Amino acid sequence: MKNIVLLIVVLTFISCQKKDTINHFLTKPITKQDLEKNGFYKYSYIATSDDHDKIDDTIKSISKYDMYSNVKPEINKEGKRCPTQLWNFDKEDSIKKRKNLDYFKNDLKSKMITYLFRNETLFYKEIDVDFFDKSHNQTPGFTSWKKIINYYNILKIPITPVVKNTNTGELYTNLFLVDNYRTRFFFSEEEKYYGMFTNYLNNFTYYDIRLHWYSGDVFEIYYFD
Repeated sequence: MKNIVLLIVVLTFISCQKKDTINHFLTKPITKQDLEKNGFYKYSYIATSDDHDKIDDTIKSISKYDMYSNVKPEINKEGKRCPTQLWNFDKEDSIKKRKNLDYFKNDLKSKMITYLFRNETLFYKEIDVDFFDKSHNQTPGFTSWKKIINYYNILKIPITPVVKNTNTGELYTNLFLVDNYRTRFFFSEEEKYYGMFTNYLNNFTYYDIRLHWYSGDVFEIYYFD
C-alpha cells in the first residue's frame, strides 16, 4: 500500500531580537519557550498522512511541526514566509546570493541552528557551522574527534561511541551517545565546516536540513518513524 502525503501548510513565525544564551552543543532537551526567549524564529506546518487505497480512504495521522531557527524569515517567490535562503542559489540572482550569504557570515557568524518539534515534542536538533575564516571557527571547534570528545569530557558529560556490530564490537565512526542522546558529528577541515545532529525520538541521524528548510522554501514533510 502506497502512502501519499497530503500537506496542509500553516506557516507562522515568531521573531525576537534577543541575545541567545543557550549552549546548543549540549544535548539536554530544551523547550519552545527557551528558544523563544533566546530570539529564535518559529516556522510551522501541519502534515497529514493518507493511504488513499480506494477502499478505506481514511486519514492515518495528522502531525504538527514547529521548527525553531536562528535564521530570520523572508518572503519567497510564492509569497510564503520561510527561513532566509542560504543554499541552492542556482536560480537566484547574484545580488540576493551575496546579500544572504553576508547575513549568514556576519549576523549569524556562519552558524545555523535548527530545532524541530513534532506534536509539541522535541524531535531533532542540528547545528551547522561553516567557517570561512578563523574568526568563524568558534568554540567548540568540532574539527577532529579528539576535540569533540575532549569538549564533553571537560564538561563531565558522558560521551560514548555507538556500537555498529555487537558480534564484532565494530563502532560507528561518527555516531555517539552524548548524555544518552544519539548524536552524529560531521566535520571537514578541507571544506571548512562542522556540525552535529541529535535525534530525540528515533534512531535516524540525518535529514537534509539545508534542502528542507534553507533553500528558499519549506518542504512540508511528514516524518515517518
